[in-house]
Amino acid sequence: MAAIVRRSLVCPIGIPVTVATADDLDGATATQTFDVTGSLRVLIWQIDDGTAGTAGIDVVEVSKDGGSEWAADTTVLPVAQNDFSGTVKAAGALNAAGVEPATVEVGLFKCGPYEGPTQIRIGRDTSANTGTDWVTGAPTVLMIPIGLTPGAITAES
Repeated sequence: MAAIVRRSLVCPIGIPVTVATADDLDGATATQTFDVTGSLRVLIWQIDDGTAGTAGIDVVEVSKDGGSEWAADTTVLPVAQNDFSGTVKAAGALNAAGVEPATVEVGLFKCGPYEGPTQIRIGRDTSANTGTDWVTGAPTVLMIPIGLTPGAITAES
């Protein structure tokens, strides 16, 4: 099949990248940290495809200083929420163990917009960030930047 020829890419939608790996209990590595500076928004997928988790919380974290300091993202909304009047997820937390999407289902979230330089990652390490270590199992978390690139973005390391 031939590639689509578009007259304009005013708002390109990127290719999914992994920001947390299934069954990685404490995550948040530089290889899963991404610079989303200039993106309009970000879509996050939490996929319940790992071993059933018994405890753990995935938190969307952002850094405005090149990765030195991280904070929970205060713009995370489930996609079913209204952008203007929806209820943001408390402390950037996606679903926790036991309430993650049903077996091999997906939780969808939208984040941003972000002003200025912004890096993003998923925190799931109690000692290193705002997430909570998973005791057993963990879902995959994917991200797609919107308005940044039509291709995949590259991890920070």
